[in-house]
Amino acid sequence: MDDSENLTLGDLLPTEGCYLWSDDPEKTVYIFRDGDVMGFRTHWKSLSALFDANAAEAAAFSRTGTHGDIQKIASIPKPVFYDWRDQGITDDPDALRRRLNDGDFSKFRTNDWRL
Repeated sequence: MDDSENLTLGDLLPTEGCYLWSDDPEKTVYIFRDGDVMGFRTHWKSLSALFDANAAEAAAFSRTGTHGDIQKIASIPKPVFYDWRDQGITDDPDALRRRLNDGDFSKFRTNDWRL
């Protein structure tokens, strides 16, 4: 057996860096690696694309389906998250809950559960 058949994604990327994974009119996705940590970062090119993706997730969400201990409830753009962090909202679970339950921020939600 050839060793190249047993490669993992980690074998293909250097130990550090950020690389373009995909690019389309709505978003750009990067894959990053920092030592043993790997992940994806999504850069939405417009808020309407993010809101459309959130609405599609919310429409596909099943309230009665099987759910684990962790459930995605929102997608928040980084600049908004950083603004909320500067206001102390992300460090206060009650303030974050109120913010995400607020109708003014409903387009960030990916399901219709109340927090």
